[in-house]
Amino acid sequence: MSRNTMITREPLQTAAYFDRDIQLLQDELLAVEEDKQLPAAEVQLDMVYFCEFKYRYELLFLHYSRGASLETLAADFPAMVAALEAYKQQPASEDIFFNGELDEYTLALALVSMALLLHVERDVFARLVAGIGANGQDYLVEWLIGRRLENRPRVNRLLFPKVYGRLRDAIQGPMDLQSALLTSYLGGWYESMNTTWYNAHLGADGGFTGYWCWEAAAVAYALGADDTELQAMRFYPKDLADYAFGRVKRPA
Repeated sequence: MSRNTMITREPLQTAAYFDRDIQLLQDELLAVEEDKQLPAAEVQLDMVYFCEFKYRYELLFLHYSRGASLETLAADFPAMVAALEAYKQQPASEDIFFNGELDEYTLALALVSMALLLHVERDVFARLVAGIGANGQDYLVEWLIGRRLENRPRVNRLLFPKVYGRLRDAIQGPMDLQSALLTSYLGGWYESMNTTWYNAHLGADGGFTGYWCWEAAAVAYALGADDTELQAMRFYPKDLADYAFGRVKRPA
């Protein structure tokens, strides 16, 4: 499907806006490849690989918002994981996901959720988990990881209970209430996000990748919950949920 025929999923910006940012990030990735070839004394490799990781996960979000096929996202996901691994192998790399900041936590949650929904290969999923450094820090992250990987740490702690308490309630609630609890969570999701990307669509200089509650779809899929009401709600990545549930054909 060409860009001209794609229907943009995110309504808060135009196709041209997303096309511009996608092209900018693709140009940045070319620059990253050039930086990797420079002598070690002339380049800070940890930052080069961190930027590659950042550009690649932003491209995943942008492609979804722009309307790209989900096969495109699935095909691009391993390269993002490889970039994260390359960054983590650098001596100066930092543990960036579980540092007490909501922004970084939401990124870890988004990537795990997207991996689950895209049905990435188990090896790629395991490498992502290792890359983000998940090791029993948070109930929700571990619960989602546990849908694909065995012998995960058992943990009750929720790092951001004010934001994600209702999602935990949906997971732990009676089956006949799970759909309603997920709907309640999603209904208050955006307003609970005290993050740097809150209202990012209002910025004049780009950088908005779309507002998507990936974890609502991932939990609905993992629970096998009826997501009929969720599909009609803002911020629910309906197409990705359809892909996960098998309501649209996935590549063999």
